[in-house]
Amino acid sequence: MSSRYIIGIETSCDDTSIGIVRDDMTVVSQFTVSQTTVHKLFGGVIPEIAARNHIAWIIPVLNSTLKKSMLDIDDISAIAVTNYPGLIGSLLVGVAAAKGLSIGWKKPLIGVNHLHAHIASSFIGKEKKPSLPYLALVVSGGHTSIIEVNEKGWEILGETIDDAAGEAYDKIAKMANLGFPGGPVIDKAAQNGDPLKYDLPYLLKHPRYSEEIVFSFSGIKSAVKRILDEQEVDIASLMATFQNRVMELIERKMKLALSLKNYKAIVISGGVSANSKLREIAVGLSSASGTELFLPDLQYCQDNGAMVAAAAFEDFESGRFSDICLDAAPTLRAVK
Repeated sequence: MSSRYIIGIETSCDDTSIGIVRDDMTVVSQFTVSQTTVHKLFGGVIPEIAARNHIAWIIPVLNSTLKKSMLDIDDISAIAVTNYPGLIGSLLVGVAAAKGLSIGWKKPLIGVNHLHAHIASSFIGKEKKPSLPYLALVVSGGHTSIIEVNEKGWEILGETIDDAAGEAYDKIAKMANLGFPGGPVIDKAAQNGDPLKYDLPYLLKHPRYSEEIVFSFSGIKSAVKRILDEQEVDIASLMATFQNRVMELIERKMKLALSLKNYKAIVISGGVSANSKLREIAVGLSSASGTELFLPDLQYCQDNGAMVAAAAFEDFESGRFSDICLDAAPTLRAVK
């Protein structure tokens, strides 16, 4: 049987990315246009600007991806696109492009959940997928969720009640004038700091949260701001302490989730999965629990089209295609 290829379109936030993935999880080609330099001027993503830039870049990115792949349109099996959750204006650009390609090329259309796509990023280039059931952590600028994936599907076991971990990194980096995006600059600064120098609070230490899989990062942003406002600061040490508190909470809640069931594997994904401390924690959790660990290659941690295509193969193989009336939605709960 000849290989099957799926095009994945990702425009949920500020990266315009299109990838083509083969059915063995090999990335044939991918192009991404990042808007980081634009949004860096504002210290965060401006949704209207992001959407307008997607309109400008979506076709050039598609053309570059196809050219690099050296595939014909006849070789493409389906068009996949992130349709939720994300910035609604940005999502609509990708969905409209995918619909146009589906109609024009007469190819099946597959709408993809952004969290599913991040999970699938951990399988790109791997010889196998994890055995079921497995525990997945998606941690990024928009999400901090622990998800169980089993034979019946997937279930969110816990998520943040306010800000996502990646959003906290971005906001604190902005407060400290470190730049944007916050994840890599804080991780780099923390390498040279003393994580014991500042007395930042441990997160969700109240007994009421001890048996609950939940995250909260708004409080630590306020604590860091008070230190920045009130004293001369050793930035490296403050960032090291901040990062340790964030990662301590993630590790604690992952341990709680792992204690609930005999999972076969741990999957860590999302933009924050590139963080050196989180990767260290992931290895420790895998070793302690005796489970396989799946981490995305660094190039697939951020939003990308390849992960969207990779996530679509399960639906493609099961014949679960989207209607041409496929819509975009900003949240998970907006989709029934």
